[in-house]
Amino acid sequence: MPVVRVPDSAGKTLLLIEYGKGKYRGPPDLPEEVMEDIHNVPIRDDDVILCSYPKTGCHWLWEMARLLRAGTADAELVEKEKYMMEFTHQDDLLKLPPKRIFNTHVFFHQLPQKVQDGKVKMIFIYRNPKDVAVSFYNHHRKFYEYEYQGEFSDYLTGLYLKGETDFGSFFTYTRDWERMMDSRPDLPIFVLSYEELQANTFNKAKELAKFLGSSADDDIIRDIVDKCSFGSMQERKGKAWTEAYGEPIMYRKGKVGDWKNWFTMAQSEMMDQVIEKEMKGSRFKFQYTL
Repeated sequence: MPVVRVPDSAGKTLLLIEYGKGKYRGPPDLPEEVMEDIHNVPIRDDDVILCSYPKTGCHWLWEMARLLRAGTADAELVEKEKYMMEFTHQDDLLKLPPKRIFNTHVFFHQLPQKVQDGKVKMIFIYRNPKDVAVSFYNHHRKFYEYEYQGEFSDYLTGLYLKGETDFGSFFTYTRDWERMMDSRPDLPIFVLSYEELQANTFNKAKELAKFLGSSADDDIIRDIVDKCSFGSMQERKGKAWTEAYGEPIMYRKGKVGDWKNWFTMAQSEMMDQVIEKEMKGSRFKFQYTL
């Protein structure tokens, strides 16, 4: 897959790869052979797939879902990348034990046919696009593979809002999934927002447990919620992804509203206009504070 350097508004570049005849862009370490065959991943009836745009709460929700499905807060430590469809070879996916919970950032139409036929349960999480912008910026700055050292203001206007990041535009991705949901009400899909999960974690976890057919009772669900708190996740799993000086990359803050520490008033108003235009009439209503 060809490597591309995408410039921000100041000319600082983000290193990505192109796949699918240049139609899609991904992280620079995305395996070409995996992406070429992702549509053909063998899917089992008891699989579940967590779908999300990057930086919308995938790590948190995946950990919660796998513990709920296991029916215990004491399951062995597993990294979600092992179950990430765009980074894991089919042979390795086939070796994973039953009741797999995959995770992915690809579009619905890129998923295996069995998923598109409605034979497999899905989970979809979304998040307000201002917090996503801040989290994605820090992700791109801190992972050396991207070779990006630009400023937030230039990243926001030159990359994020133009959809020039890996996995494309937040708005294109979200509206594409929305159109699919509107046209396919038969699909077994559990939808929630990052903010809803933050505001009422136990109740949302309980709803998710029911969707997954989990045997976990209220006490176990509370234990799982505690095990999946930001502090616990950072301590247990943050060490797998750290900067050179030891700070976690994947578990940076885990808060709603951090965008206020990054956006100027002018940037916030500008983005409000973009959101109004891109998401007009959408079923997804974003929450920017708790």
